[in-house]
Amino acid sequence: MKKVETHKGKRWNVAVTQEAIETKLTSGLSVHPIVSHLLANRGITTVEAGQTFLYSTMDDLLDPFTLKGMREAVEEIERVLASNGSIVIYGDYDVDGITATSLMYRFFSRLGANASYYIPERQSEGYGLNLEALEYLIQEKTDLIISVDCGISSYDIVEAVRDRVSMIITDHHTAPPQIPRATAVVNHKQPDCPYEDKNLSGVGVAFKVCQALWKRRTGEEYGDDLDIVALGTVADVVPLVGENRIIVREGLRKMTESPNLGIKALIEVAGLTGKAISAGHIGFTLAPRLNAAGRVTHATRAVELLITDSSQEAMEIAEELQETNAERQQIERAIFEEAYQAVLAQGTLAEQCIVVAGEGWHPGVIGIVASRLVEAFYKPTMVISIHDGIGKGSCRSIDNCNIYDVLCSAKDVLIQFGGHSQAAGFSVKADQIDDLRNRASAYCREHLVDTDYIPIIDIDGIVSSEDISIDLIDQIATLEPYGMGNSTPVFAIPDIAVQNLYPMGFQKNHCKIVLQGQQGPVDAVAWQGEHYMQEIFADDPVKIAFTLQKNEWQGTVRPQLIVQDMSPLQEQREQLTVEGLRKMYVVVKNVFRSPTAPKYIVEREALEGKPREMTPREVILSLEVFKELGILQEEVIEDGRHVYRWMQVKQKLELHTSLTFMNYSQEGS
Repeated sequence: MKKVETHKGKRWNVAVTQEAIETKLTSGLSVHPIVSHLLANRGITTVEAGQTFLYSTMDDLLDPFTLKGMREAVEEIERVLASNGSIVIYGDYDVDGITATSLMYRFFSRLGANASYYIPERQSEGYGLNLEALEYLIQEKTDLIISVDCGISSYDIVEAVRDRVSMIITDHHTAPPQIPRATAVVNHKQPDCPYEDKNLSGVGVAFKVCQALWKRRTGEEYGDDLDIVALGTVADVVPLVGENRIIVREGLRKMTESPNLGIKALIEVAGLTGKAISAGHIGFTLAPRLNAAGRVTHATRAVELLITDSSQEAMEIAEELQETNAERQQIERAIFEEAYQAVLAQGTLAEQCIVVAGEGWHPGVIGIVASRLVEAFYKPTMVISIHDGIGKGSCRSIDNCNIYDVLCSAKDVLIQFGGHSQAAGFSVKADQIDDLRNRASAYCREHLVDTDYIPIIDIDGIVSSEDISIDLIDQIATLEPYGMGNSTPVFAIPDIAVQNLYPMGFQKNHCKIVLQGQQGPVDAVAWQGEHYMQEIFADDPVKIAFTLQKNEWQGTVRPQLIVQDMSPLQEQREQLTVEGLRKMYVVVKNVFRSPTAPKYIVEREALEGKPREMTPREVILSLEVFKELGILQEEVIEDGRHVYRWMQVKQKLELHTSLTFMNYSQEGS
């Protein structure tokens, strides 16, 4: 149901202009001043750094042999290849692990190696190396196990098998104090590693191994399967700077022009055929379909998609993953709705942080549900799946709250936990979930203030409506691909009037906004922005934060704002009166009594017939009062619209029973 309460918006963090640096960049790089401003915002303060960021190529990739452990790894791989020994690539079930496994399997297959792969099952085996799986691989006479995207924290497990099988650890996660004593360890984050770029993903490290081996064998640079590397790099949300930026940019080009058969099939089933694939397409469309395999079924199916040489098989698997993703979405939606209602039911218990639990909730999607709850409530959130008296939890947090520290404050009631400031996981006995909620709430009460519960939006720059053009969009596109460390530029107009608003989408849950620009109307779209229809009206002055994109319609290309935040400039305190409500009651009743009386009315009809002295907001509030008194019943019809039906009420109506009336009338103030 829609809420009449005012949308509170976000806190704006507007980047400061660095005039001297930006002038130098504009001149030295021959770029638009806005591009210079965006570069400076991203910490690029010299012409040399700007040239590297904007124009670097595959020739600028670092020497893979400067990675600590790389020479030992290459020598061991060459030894096993020379004896035709068996190699198993041990991966992980997320997209980074799936792509790293696929990349390395394809590479060794190209070399004619005796290679296979193993990915643990999410629910029964969990993340990373596990001893039972390694014992099985040793029993199968494996000569070399190469981990990808995991292993750096598995000292004890590696120690248990190191005398019986050769192991190479390739990983990108933060290195613990004890590094596994494997045959070789390749991880740019391990101590004393001189490799300059510390931002590689798991598939990025695997790619460097392939590069090194290929260079040792052929003397040439290796650049195959960059679309697979780009897919995993973007999906793992590592900073898209340095080598990652080069790899993703080149990988996206390959993905658009001549993609891997599996990726091509995935693009087709996702409805992206013919489009220039962007990092956004990977993050929001392609990666979730691969991820669904690891969350709902088994990640090996996603690997099979990326390594197949058959177009027919690729399409069959892609369609299967499409269905699996739809199943994942259905499971996720059901759990989210249940969790959302649980938060509302908790009332003040969820005031500082959110802790919700459900018996039998699918553990593969609780992290996504936690993220959606943070979006909905903007509070530190823990979602727990309970099985056999044990809860498996996933956490997501807000900007100024370190969720790992929250868990530390409750460590005595947890079985185990781990993670970092914004995301973490844990397990807890079901009968101690209430204790966990109390501890977490106490921590947040002590360490957070009221403003911490208001989302922050980083604004790259203030512009006017006349600055917005196709040329500006083309200029800022030179910063693509966007991602962590190089986010899509966000601009703001601090004062502009609204011309009109329209609901969009099948369920009318999106909003099109036409702004009164200095040189004509400016179009904007607010996804999931139906609340703006209740808060903002024609001629209202607003402040608006947005990203920019092109909108092509019937051969015409125009700029379009994608709303990130919008709020009215004038705080208006509406007031409901008994007389005003009486007049609105007559308006609504007359609509239903007319000769062509409809079965229902919508807000537009109430607004069109409103008394002259009432504001549009007061009309919407009046409808809310009538709902609370039982005069109207709000429903959602087939096309997704919210409508109001007239109800026959015989008992005496008492206005003081309406919370909305008490909040917005002199009687209640």
